[in-house]
Amino acid sequence: MKLKNYDKNQSNSYCLGVYPTIELFKYKPESIIEIFVNPKGQNNLGVKEIIKLANKNNVRVEEGQKVLLRLSGKENVYAGARFSKYFSPLSDNKPHVVLVNPENMGNLGTIIRTMHAFGYKNLALIRPAVDIFDPKVIRASMGSVFTINFEYFDKLADYVSKYERKLYLFTPKSAVTLEELIQKNTVAVKKSSFVFGSESSGFSAKELQLGENIKINFSSEIDSLNLSIATGIVLHSFKLI
Repeated sequence: MKLKNYDKNQSNSYCLGVYPTIELFKYKPESIIEIFVNPKGQNNLGVKEIIKLANKNNVRVEEGQKVLLRLSGKENVYAGARFSKYFSPLSDNKPHVVLVNPENMGNLGTIIRTMHAFGYKNLALIRPAVDIFDPKVIRASMGSVFTINFEYFDKLADYVSKYERKLYLFTPKSAVTLEELIQKNTVAVKKSSFVFGSESSGFSAKELQLGENIKINFSSEIDSLNLSIATGIVLHSFKLI
């Protein structure tokens, strides 16, 4: 079977790299279709662990040097997997991270990795948005994408209609700072949503009316924070670990 390069409309995706593939086995083994290993990595301990996990879970292992090179564009990718996409709805009794129109695959992967680090498991994505199953997102998350629940919504208002929660929207337009919010100690984290605007345009005026606006203070010598950095600051401030 000749594998196609990834397309968001197909029912399968690819996980590329030793560590992300081990995470896939750890959290979503039932979705794995087949494993690819690069003979150049035959002495790699991670590759040996993947083969062991594949045998344990009755997953086919293929010699995939050419496949891995074509899918990743790199010669030093020693393992990967093809897996079925899945649906994983949000938990209503847990805190949510909400990203409005995320545009950058690297940022999305890094944010998911940061969520994993600080105990967050639920991510809402407002369209237009990056495809969470794109192999570049999976690689940037180092496989943490397999630990989270996620849902897509056409509008932030649609998310609000489904999940009635306290929203905190992070924007430079607010007069209330993150430090002031922490000092007030009024955030019921389990029933809260931390909402971040798009990298290029932030929030619309209508979206800002849907929750409490909070700003992160930073030097006036720069005009904005990277989205993944801003998310990391907030999640660390309200970490669940």
